[in-house]
Amino acid sequence: MATYKDKYSRSPRRNQVERVGSKRDLPRIRQVRRRPTQPVLQPIYTKFSGQDIVDSADTDVVTAALWSNQDGVLTSTDDVHEFHTGSIQSASSGEYYADNYREPLSQNSDREVQFSCGYGHFRGSGSQVPQYATEGFTPTKAIYSQYSNLLLAPGDDKFSLDNRSGSLSSDMEQFHFINVQRNRMKERLDPGNWELHVGGVGIGNAQNTGLVPGPSASVIKLIDDSTVSDGTVSEAGKVYKIVSGTIANGVHGSTPYEEFGLVYPDNGVMIFDSEGLDGYVNLNISSQSHAYCATPVTMSNNNPWYFQQALGGGGYFAARNKETVHSTHYFVRVRNQDYNFSNNPTFTSGSVGTFSHPSFFKDPKVYVTTVGMYNNNNELLAVAKLSKPLLKSYNREALIRIKLEY
Repeated sequence: MATYKDKYSRSPRRNQVERVGSKRDLPRIRQVRRRPTQPVLQPIYTKFSGQDIVDSADTDVVTAALWSNQDGVLTSTDDVHEFHTGSIQSASSGEYYADNYREPLSQNSDREVQFSCGYGHFRGSGSQVPQYATEGFTPTKAIYSQYSNLLLAPGDDKFSLDNRSGSLSSDMEQFHFINVQRNRMKERLDPGNWELHVGGVGIGNAQNTGLVPGPSASVIKLIDDSTVSDGTVSEAGKVYKIVSGTIANGVHGSTPYEEFGLVYPDNGVMIFDSEGLDGYVNLNISSQSHAYCATPVTMSNNNPWYFQQALGGGGYFAARNKETVHSTHYFVRVRNQDYNFSNNPTFTSGSVGTFSHPSFFKDPKVYVTTVGMYNNNNELLAVAKLSKPLLKSYNREALIRIKLEY
């Protein structure tokens, strides 16, 4: 029988049945994926997907004592005195404010600042002009301008109260302030959870010897009105009025309450009406105007120090801080093929990178102890520690949940 060749093939042409039958006779080859016998390069970072990050709707409000040593109260009695200043400061920043410490320098050289207090005057009275400074720009003027820029709305340059003590006009020409050390208050002061006693200069404070108390040498107890008011929202956050009262018994008197100042919890700042308080306790305010001087001057703004002594005269400052803790859950999904090798130099040996332990051949095993969380620049931001090492191999996958609180 004659045969012929297809022009595209060198072999004799066969019919369709023959071609199909020949393919069926060929042995089938199954590809088997073999595990690596030597360490291979694996990804170092794994990016979170949108499904891996879950923001918690629950928040926790945490409060704590404000002062050092986890104490909630600064006191001043015959046996204990926790209102101290620094003698070195009077030669530098004392024109502007006075720092308050719990201990004298002789007892603790590493003592920490609890708060600062001072005095500001809208027109700059109460302190002399520093050498070669422009007339009118005194430390008290700088203080008033600084706090008005920080706490008041644009265009408003004076602090004001609706119902000042003594039927004074609403605008405050001068004020005393307390500024809590920033690292103590965490997120904010806890409204309704602070109480301050202010005494006349010379009351209950041995350091005030020589200062004569005024005719109303008494102690006034102050809190905020957060228990009877929702406060107001300002450029500096929530604002509450400072009124007479105690934490235990609430606001004293009846509406309209006499107002002695403003408290800004988010900033840790209390602004006190100097004239209103002076009507109840002697603050020994020095508000006279000083002329410009072109020669070096000595310490002349005693108002911060007088106020610090008045706080020691009251002898009681209780306060707490407050913070809202949010949480986010991150789900770290480690698949069986990922993170089965280690960069630890003891994991391999030799120049070719063979396993240190023969048992790792075809079956490497590692233990996960730490999860690092990085930003897009591969900069480490947070570290999560597992309670115990977690075995990882080709036969095991892992799901690790990380709770990040902030």
